[in-house]
Amino acid sequence: MPLLLPALYAITDRRASRIDSVPEIARRLVRLGVRCVQVREKEMADRELLSAVEETRRYVSEVEGHLFVNDRADVARIAGTGVHLGEEDLPAADARRLLSGRAIGVSTHDEAAARRAFSDPAADYVAFGPVFESGTKTERPPRGLEALGRVAEGRTKPLVAVGGITAENVDAVLDAGADSAAMVSALYAGGLEEGTRRVLDRTRRRRPPGRIYLVGFMGSGKTIVGLKIASRLRVPFVDLDTEIERASGRTVRALFEESGEPAFRHREAVFLGGTESLENAVIATGGGAYIPEENRRAMRRLGRVVFLDVPFSVVRERLAGKTDRPLFQSVEQAARLFAERDPFYRMGTLRVTLEGNESLEEAADRVLCALDRPSRLTTA
Repeated sequence: MPLLLPALYAITDRRASRIDSVPEIARRLVRLGVRCVQVREKEMADRELLSAVEETRRYVSEVEGHLFVNDRADVARIAGTGVHLGEEDLPAADARRLLSGRAIGVSTHDEAAARRAFSDPAADYVAFGPVFESGTKTERPPRGLEALGRVAEGRTKPLVAVGGITAENVDAVLDAGADSAAMVSALYAGGLEEGTRRVLDRTRRRRPPGRIYLVGFMGSGKTIVGLKIASRLRVPFVDLDTEIERASGRTVRALFEESGEPAFRHREAVFLGGTESLENAVIATGGGAYIPEENRRAMRRLGRVVFLDVPFSVVRERLAGKTDRPLFQSVEQAARLFAERDPFYRMGTLRVTLEGNESLEEAADRVLCALDRPSRLTTA
């Protein structure tokens, strides 16, 4: 099976990240949504490097990501990872004998070398660069986007662009034909989380998200998390309850009291159908919107459904003292309703577990990571 690399190929750097532990760098990158990591630590002693790679492998394996060790085929063999080889390292054919079944990438720095690497059956991907001036690779002049484009035209396996790539120029790199962009300094600019989120969100925006429906119990954070996700993806945000209130001139509680729940659910279904006019959007639904079968079918037909799974203890604290929730009459009644609705939320949704103590950015990270792997649905 051909190797599939994500748009972002992250390279560890203890100096740039100001984090002494390589596994800690990888853990934080993976938590943000990075799915390809290269450990490049040339100054580490062998034993220290092996230990760091083995620990890092645990984090990357948990998300079924790719892990490569720079230069060291021997360490890759022992640790059970892939390897990335420079032009002065072990030839890919020799590394293949050591690493049966493991991915091998090779660096190239001119178009002729890239063509040779694409024809080498031992290489699984080819890196080309530096594309731009690089703060970590200063011995070679930048090759530029035009050369990258020419290399991309003849690629027969994944092409990884490297050298001076940032959040500001990654779109140009991928538009030129690279399958993946290797980055070091850009990931740690302003701090690991801030820099990596900036890059990841740029690559995510290249793929239209379609309609994302957030479901879950009242107080689970659908509105506030949905706003953050929509902002990061730069797509419209819709809160169904807010739209219903705006159109009717009444609060949700008043609509319940005046017409009853069945009439409100009918109105809700009509507004839900109206979201089909939005090509890309994040839609926060009411706590009961996903319970009717016709609504579940409509959401799954129109887009992807994400269940924000928050413990009832957190919901109870968030709703304490609130008077705008028509179905929150008492803690005991809400607990029963929570238990009744929970099985419905799990039907055909992407389940995202939130403990309630995450920052808003961290909650958004979890949802965005789940959306990056949309095939994993809960079916209970």
